[in-house]
Amino acid sequence: MKLADYVVTEAGFGADLGAEKFIDIKCRKSGLRPSACVLVATIRALKYHGGGDLKTITEENLAALEAGIVNLEKHVANIRDVYNIPLVVSINHFTSDTEAEVALLRAKVEAMGVKIVLATHWADGGKGAVDLAHAVVELCEKPTEVTFVYPDDATLLEKINLIASRIYGASEVTADSKVRARIKELQESGYGHFPVCVAKTQYSFSTDAALRGAPTGHSINIREVRLSAGAEFIVMVCGEVMTMPGLPKVPSAERIDFIDGKVVGLF
Repeated sequence: MKLADYVVTEAGFGADLGAEKFIDIKCRKSGLRPSACVLVATIRALKYHGGGDLKTITEENLAALEAGIVNLEKHVANIRDVYNIPLVVSINHFTSDTEAEVALLRAKVEAMGVKIVLATHWADGGKGAVDLAHAVVELCEKPTEVTFVYPDDATLLEKINLIASRIYGASEVTADSKVRARIKELQESGYGHFPVCVAKTQYSFSTDAALRGAPTGHSINIREVRLSAGAEFIVMVCGEVMTMPGLPKVPSAERIDFIDGKVVGLF
């Protein structure tokens, strides 16, 4: 950061996981404060959240797109209303996106009072992201004061409840007696001031990967608690999820080859 005018980081996995960890853990511990946020969305992902079938996800489906925008709205609300960070929505454009779909998404996002930019770097490289870069620079000129989901002095249970309600839209946090005893033990052992790192599915605001859109009123179940004493946070494992890095079921390398002097299968 001492050597550049702008530093870009990818928090990853949306405003419910990536941004929440980046803001509430990394920024809290380091003193870093982001000046702006780029919320990246794809039309096919929003169609999926609107009930679209993965087998036909590249076909135009305005009804599914409109229904799925509720997912994007929740991410926008988290970034703007909870973290208080200026943001721009970037449409990560693909060849299957139709003009009607882009127009619909643009209208819906602008109605939220948020700027939206069509980014074509997938096909055009750096020049396809120039408009997005200018939008980010413009946002960085605006003063902001980042806010956290919970204060340092909240208890561990209070922290997970605030994350669940404010970020995930959940109505309750559940845990069996063994898990609650472990949380109490960590609290009484002097670890209560640690931030909470939630491990859950990245496919839904809930702990159910199949629950699309922006569900509300659901339960977050804590099935395991882990102390990361060196990193100084408490991991709450919620629902059925692997805590390994987010790897695909089929590695991309299996589709990549070198044929007739050309690399194929990158996308």
